[in-house]
Amino acid sequence: MVTERPEALPRVRFAEVAEPVASVVVIGFRRAPFLLGCLRALERSAREVPYELLLVLNQPDRELVDVVERQVTGARVLRTRVNVGFGGAVNLAATEARGEFLVLLNDDTEVADEWLERLVETARRHPEAGAVGSTMLFPDGSLQEAASVIWADGSTVTVGRGLPGDSRRYDYERKVDFGSGGALLIRKALFDETGGMDPAFFPAYYEDTDLCLRMAAAGHPTWYQPRARVLHHESMSTTSPFRSFLFARNRATFQSKWGELLAQRETAAPWDQTAIDRAVWKAMGSPLRVLLIDDQVADASIGSGYPRMADTLRSIQESGRYHVSLFASLVDGARDTTFACSLGVAVLDGFTPDDLRRHLEELAEPYAAVVVSRPHNYERFAPAIRELHPATPIIYDAEALFHVRIERQAALGYGAHLYTEAEAMRRVETEIVRDADLVVTVSEDEAAFAREHTDRPVHVHSPLLHDIEPGRNGYAERADVVFVAGWAWGVHTPNVDALLWFARDVLPEVLARAPGSRLLVTGSHAPEPVLRLAGPSIVFTGRVPDLEAFYGNARVVIVPMRYGAGVKNKTVEALQFGFPTVSTSVGAEGIDLAVADCLLVDDDAKSFAVKVASLLAERGAWERQRALILAQHEAWRAAARPSVWPGVLDEVVASRREAPAAR
Repeated sequence: MVTERPEALPRVRFAEVAEPVASVVVIGFRRAPFLLGCLRALERSAREVPYELLLVLNQPDRELVDVVERQVTGARVLRTRVNVGFGGAVNLAATEARGEFLVLLNDDTEVADEWLERLVETARRHPEAGAVGSTMLFPDGSLQEAASVIWADGSTVTVGRGLPGDSRRYDYERKVDFGSGGALLIRKALFDETGGMDPAFFPAYYEDTDLCLRMAAAGHPTWYQPRARVLHHESMSTTSPFRSFLFARNRATFQSKWGELLAQRETAAPWDQTAIDRAVWKAMGSPLRVLLIDDQVADASIGSGYPRMADTLRSIQESGRYHVSLFASLVDGARDTTFACSLGVAVLDGFTPDDLRRHLEELAEPYAAVVVSRPHNYERFAPAIRELHPATPIIYDAEALFHVRIERQAALGYGAHLYTEAEAMRRVETEIVRDADLVVTVSEDEAAFAREHTDRPVHVHSPLLHDIEPGRNGYAERADVVFVAGWAWGVHTPNVDALLWFARDVLPEVLARAPGSRLLVTGSHAPEPVLRLAGPSIVFTGRVPDLEAFYGNARVVIVPMRYGAGVKNKTVEALQFGFPTVSTSVGAEGIDLAVADCLLVDDDAKSFAVKVASLLAERGAWERQRALILAQHEAWRAAARPSVWPGVLDEVVASRREAPAAR
């Protein structure tokens, strides 16, 4: 019977939508004690996607009918006199559905915020997907299901069952064998084309599995969206003995129908985590696996080379040949996995060499290649890779020459001891280049250093980011100066020195020439020495999730770096966004520009200030500089080359396959 007192609760109201994007199907069977809780959660959650609710009352008792009539408004209610089963109820609802997407939702679930929005957004990004599955959680918050695996004998196992709800082990988008019909988005046109739910599986179980395989056979695999989360009161609609009987009977039907395909699956081993992981990998299409080691989880908004690393992840994943696992070594670093998850990148747990060793020891098979960024990470983690997987090639991503940066810092008077540190770092970077199987640099200067010390391949990877176009706002729609900074390394960093120099030696002259100007400084966790600068003329914005929107309202970018090494991603990025930019020579180094005047360069504080003030206060100067930048964009377009990373991986993997024991 119904467990709530509905007359004491507010009505559940669903909007009537003329053109729904999604048709959400909820089936209430007989008593359906959790139905109202399910509908309330749906009403609260889905706000951005226009949807209709199709409520199928499957052989309902009188009390359930009364509850729905009294408490639910706006749903399209369909009622059956006899039990038509789960598949029959879905097929009935599909005949009435008007949405592009048919979205199945168990009556014993409670969806989290933005559940529907995330399913639809994922389907839009993967137009080949036939269905998109959700994350199912137990009422205690632990993981019930991160999609499922089909074994060779037709049995299935849920992935991740029993893990903590915030575990990252399976927290990434991927192709899967199938998603539970308890919370599953399906393309309505494809549902119709493939014949809907097969009545052979009446009254329940395996209909969703069978449908996902039929869609996949037609070229439309099922994807898993981990951020579409649903609390599920598992198996409330059938008693345990009857449920076991249905599973056994329908499994036999499924096995008979799909025997040839099942023969290619893994042997059933639901107790063996390695076997489950291998089956998960096969469902993804068996891509070659790549391990990438860096300080933080890549995100374009945190600076310090991470926009480039985010672009690297995207280019590798979008090649379709490789799947990346990311190991972030900085204990206090950025750990937001939203961006990585959307790319399908698996972010590994842990950050120490022991954590990495455990992961490498548990692998069913070694990585095809490992990419290590930054010298301290190579020193800490390469030995374990060489020991445990000696045939796996290691690529060193030389994001910058760190010894050059330290030398320049020493030259600015930060301490004679830095010259000793620079020499020690030079030796470290030399040994890394000699040990690595392939080196990737960001400019020809870094490449020249690498080629001095190795006869192995060295590639130059332009730091140009993909899919960036100049903002459209003109001079009048913009204001302010911008400094895009990352503060991951604390007080003694190039960004801290740059901001202190600008505030002390440059900004007063800018304000004298362009009164009322403001400098906006991005980046979370700015250290105390720079936070003391905050005031009317210097404003700290914190982390900016959407740099494109942020850039679109500002007038001038500064890159006042006095020391550092390698190509400064913030300089390239500013030009790509169409920003008039003033930089020091250090901030401009290594950038290959066809239109050299598109970047204003000056190391003298007063001259730097004059250039900034002119762009701020003189529309003509700003528009002339903007025109030069747009001309540079045309040159970049004309010389556009595909990302180097998939080709680099192809090269090093092929080389190692030919000579697996050679070094």
